[in-house]
This record gives sequence, structure tokens and C-alpha cells, in this order.
Amino acid sequence: MDLQETKDLVYRCNKCGLCISACPVYQQLLMEAASPRGKVQLVKSYLEGGMELSPRFKEILLTCLLCENCVVNCPSGVQHDHVFTDLRTELVKTYGLNWKKRLIYKLLTNEKLLHSTSVLARLGRNWLLETFAKGMRLGNIPVERLPRVNPKPFRDRFNGLVLPEGEVRGRVYYFTGCFTNYFAEEVGQAVVNVLKRLHLEIEIPSGQDCCGVAAILSGEEEIPMKSVEKNISTLAREDLDAVLVDCATCGAAFKKEYIALLRRKGMDTSKAEILKGKTLDVLEYVAERIDLLPFRKDRNRPKIRVTYHDPCHLVRAQGVSQAPRKILKALPGVEFVEMKDANVCCGGGGSFQFDFPDVSKGITANKIKNIRETGASIVVTGCPGCRVTISGNMDESDQITVLHPIQLVDRLLSEETPEKSPQ
Repeated sequence: MDLQETKDLVYRCNKCGLCISACPVYQQLLMEAASPRGKVQLVKSYLEGGMELSPRFKEILLTCLLCENCVVNCPSGVQHDHVFTDLRTELVKTYGLNWKKRLIYKLLTNEKLLHSTSVLARLGRNWLLETFAKGMRLGNIPVERLPRVNPKPFRDRFNGLVLPEGEVRGRVYYFTGCFTNYFAEEVGQAVVNVLKRLHLEIEIPSGQDCCGVAAILSGEEEIPMKSVEKNISTLAREDLDAVLVDCATCGAAFKKEYIALLRRKGMDTSKAEILKGKTLDVLEYVAERIDLLPFRKDRNRPKIRVTYHDPCHLVRAQGVSQAPRKILKALPGVEFVEMKDANVCCGGGGSFQFDFPDVSKGITANKIKNIRETGASIVVTGCPGCRVTISGNMDESDQITVLHPIQLVDRLLSEETPEKSPQ
């Protein structure tokens, strides 16, 4: 891999320190090595030949959520996430990948194997863990609060195409991602219900591949490549109005990480650029059409107080902030309350919360404190990882439901439907 671009980014750093106050990891550890500035200077020393990769170097570099808060606060334009991912790739080449992660990434990027083992996963999660592992924790999350496996993969419900009632006004591809397909069927059904209300043909092929972003961001380039190439080939099509995702991380993969990966490998990015242009988070798509949805305007029930958490992979990686708020403010019967530091990371960071549970715990505690202070009974967020982290770390006494925003939209649409939709 040519690290010249990495060098160019590193040399932009003027050590001003504005990234430090923005870094949730630094706020927990209060060590220069934990700060984005400290990490950049370590990378600079390595690139200039002043130090070699080492286990301590690896530990420091991995103690990062890749939340990109440093990126948006850097006046010099240092793209810390690209720098750190490039060096993670070098670390994987030197030290290899943790065997458990390698196994998981190989499983996730092999859809046939993943589908065939879902029965065993359902048995293991939904029965064995519930029966024999109560009281145990994965990171900071009690195992009984981990998401249950769907009765069957969500995409198996369909024959590849869902048609609306009446006039067809567009055609979209719904990329469900692994989480909705295997763990969150209720989110997938809500997305389908809402898109049907918008009179859309919805293409949902059963054979979609994992986006592969977990492996990519770990620095592993080879394992996800088949999935990356297949997704680009399948989705970069002219006949689709849009490729919709319900997962912020899948969207970040299509809009950003695929292009970065192909550039690191010196490969052509033209088709990946087409996919980037086609990809929309479902919240972006629905926000632009929220006035077309047939909500009851005469709803006279008490308002539901709702707050919103910005996923890092949506607000910073994709620059999407206003769309979910536009939806929530338009929903009848909803009182939207902005929480403090809504766009600060929840502390999950994919596997970060399991690799560094002590650091993650403090960040997540701050997020939950801010949620509680709103008095909301529902917190919504468009990232499955954030929903797992937040719901898994709530106290048993908390009466707060964690949902995808589209689930809330679907619930309100389903209460009492008017006789006909607006034309």
C-alpha cells in the first residue's frame, strides 16, 4: 500500500489540539497518546522511520472509536479516520487479525454460510444464552439484553420484489444489511411498510452480501473484497432510483469506505462512485417525502416525548443530521426533545465496546445520562450498533424504549389509517 497520501494527511497537523476536547476517548483517559493529536504524531514518527510497529503502538492505535469527531473539528483538514485505518491495515499485515474477529468477518462476508448457520445461531442466542448464561456480560452488556436472532432471515419473507397497492411511483433497492436480516426483522418490516405507503416497488433480493465494513475498518482488506466487488456490481445500476439502507454503517460503507479501500489497493473506483451517488439512508429518502405519508392529523392521544441520537456513521461519515429531525418534528403526536450532545458517540464503536469495555462504559454512561435528562420515553437512532449499546446499558428501572426512527413512523401510520392517501 502506498502511504504517501497518509503522509500528506499527517503533515497537515499543526498540533493545535482542537481535536483533543472533541475526542470522547481522550475525555475518559486524559492521556496524550489517547488523543487524535498523539496518535497522528505516532503515525508520523513511524512513517518517517523514527519508530517501528509494536504491540504498544497497536494498542494505542486501536483505542479509537473512529467516530470522526476529530475530523470535523480539525481546522487543518486532517482526515484522522483515513490515517488510522491505513495504519490498522499495516498492523494487520504485521501482526495478523485476532482469530475471533477473523472468524466473524469470514462468516459475515460469506452469505451462504451465514444463512445456513442462522439456525444454530438462533438456538445458541435464543435458548442456550437465555438458559445457561444469565448474569454473564459481553463487554458491559448483559447477554440477555443482546438482540435475539430472527425466527428466519428477514429477506426470506420475500420473493425479491415487494409491490405497493395501486400506482407505482418509483423503484428502490432496499439493502437490509446483516443486522436487519438476522436480528432486527421489526426494523425491516417497518421500512417495507413505510416505503409501500410511498407507492414504491421495493427490490429485496435474498442473496445480498454483507457490506464488509467491520472488516475494512479493522484494517483487513482481503476478507471483505468479494463482498465489496459483488455489492458494487449489483447495486451500481442505472434502473434504480436509489439504494436505500436502514443502517448508518452500511451507508458509510457505500458512500465512503468502499472508495477509500479501493484507492488503498490502487483499484478503479468509478463504479463505487456510482454506488455512492445512488445510496441514501432511508431517513434521507423518507424526510423528503414525509408530507406524502397519510398520518392522522386529528390524533388526540397524549404526545409521546422522543429524543434522537446521531450515529457517528450518519452525522459525520455521511453528513446527515437534519433529515431524521425533520421526520420527528413532522410526526403527529410526537414531542421531539433535543438531547445534550446528541451527536457525540455512544461509546459502542463496533467491537470497541468489547475490546475496551472500561473506556466504552464511561462514554456510554454520559450518553444515557443525557437521554434520561430529556424525560423522553423513546430514543430513536438509525444505527443498529448504537441501539444495542444504548439499550444494553440502560438500567432495568429505565422506562425508555430504543427504536429505529422508521419504526416510530410505521407505528404512527398504523394507528388508524385515513380512508385514502393524499394524491
